[in-house]
Amino acid sequence: MIIGYLDNNQRNIAKEAQQEIVNQCAYMNHCSVDMFLNKEDIKNILGDLNSKSATTLIVANITSLGNKLTKVVENIEFLISHGLSLISAKENLRFDSSAETAQLLNGIKLSIDIRNSMVSTITKKALDDKRAKGYKLGRDFGHKNKKYIWDGKEEDIKNKLLSGMTRQQTADEVGISVVSLYNYLKLNPELKEIKNGRATI
Repeated sequence: MIIGYLDNNQRNIAKEAQQEIVNQCAYMNHCSVDMFLNKEDIKNILGDLNSKSATTLIVANITSLGNKLTKVVENIEFLISHGLSLISAKENLRFDSSAETAQLLNGIKLSIDIRNSMVSTITKKALDDKRAKGYKLGRDFGHKNKKYIWDGKEEDIKNKLLSGMTRQQTADEVGISVVSLYNYLKLNPELKEIKNGRATI
């Protein structure tokens, strides 16, 4: 039995277009679609099927299986575990209980892991760069967002510099990095000229 699945989600192409693609795929495989089902979640089709006779499910495109690769893999494995084979027409991909499908899904999972690792590394580096430049990330409980890590400490910084503290000592005392202090001084050039407790301008 050949089942055509029409995805109801708005992210996909119109159901009429999906149906045309599915019918064309069936024709190219020398068969015809026995019935069409449409759901917002492809897993919900099982209640409408006799699993003993429903052997092949055709979808118009991979988007019909989920809007994220993790969801796509999850749905493919779910359908295969219930005895269905699956064809994604646009990509010309077939999924079933074969070793080839298992190998393909493992490759997709590996790609997902690699991508997640890359995103994590890049994001961490970007956040570290922001912190080094003095940006305050996140929000303390009960406090409004602050743009810079030195926000609210400006007067304390000025007083410590005027008292003769070195920049490293000042940074340590107010609880910011010396890099953040230098970035703060770049935005406040009148303080940048303070040395040994006195302004040189």
